[in-house]
Amino acid sequence: MTSNPMHATPNIFILAVVRSADKTVVASYLRSNEVTVEGVRECIASNPSMVRGKRYSATGPAQTIHYTLDPQGRVFSIVTAPKYPLRIAFAALDELQEMFNREIGIRVASATEGSLSRPAAAIFKHIYEKYENPAKVDKLTSVQEKVDVVKSVMKENIQQVLANTEKMEDIEAATEQLRNNANEFKGRSKQVRDAMWWKMWKMRLLIGGLVTSVLLIIILSFTLSSGSSKK
Repeated sequence: MTSNPMHATPNIFILAVVRSADKTVVASYLRSNEVTVEGVRECIASNPSMVRGKRYSATGPAQTIHYTLDPQGRVFSIVTAPKYPLRIAFAALDELQEMFNREIGIRVASATEGSLSRPAAAIFKHIYEKYENPAKVDKLTSVQEKVDVVKSVMKENIQQVLANTEKMEDIEAATEQLRNNANEFKGRSKQVRDAMWWKMWKMRLLIGGLVTSVLLIIILSFTLSSGSSKK
C-alpha cells in the first residue's frame, strides 16, 4: 500500500485517560515522540473548574488537546493536529469513553500512573485506527447515514406490508363470514320453502276433505230424500 503524503505524520498524537482528582494519567497511547502525556496533564491541571460533560479544546502551534470530564471524574483526552476536525475529535472521545468505561472504567479509582495502558491498548488501537484519517471517518459516516435511511425505508415498507396483510386477513374473514351467512340463508330458505310446501299440501288436503265431506252429505241427503218420496 502506498503512503498518503497527507498522513506522513499522524493526525492523532495521543489518547489518554486522566483521573481528575489527582491528575494521574492512568492510561495513554502515544503515536508521536514530539508530544508527551505531561502536556496533557498540565493542560487539564490548568482548568480546575471543568464541568462534567462539557467539551474543551486548547490549541497550540503544533497540536490541539481536546478533552472532556465524565460523571465519574475521568478525563478523556485526544491530542491531534491543529486542523483535525473538532466534531470528529469529540466523536472519537465519545466512543473512547463508552468503550473504556464499559470494559475497565471501574479500575480507574485505584489505578496508578500508566497502569491501565496495557489493558486499554486494544481500545486505544481501535479508536486510533478508526479516527486517524478524518476523511475516512466522513465516508464511513456518510455510508452509515445511507444505511440508516435504507433501514428506515425498509422498516416502513415492512410495516406497510404487515398492515396490508392485516387488512387482507380482515377481508378474508369478512368474506368467510358472508359465505357462512349465505349458506345459512340458503339453508333457512330451503327450510321455509319446505314448510310452505307442506302447509300448501295441508291446505289442499283440508279443502279436499271438506269438499268430499260436503259432497257426501249432499249425496246422502239426496239419497235419503229419494227414498222417502217412493214410500
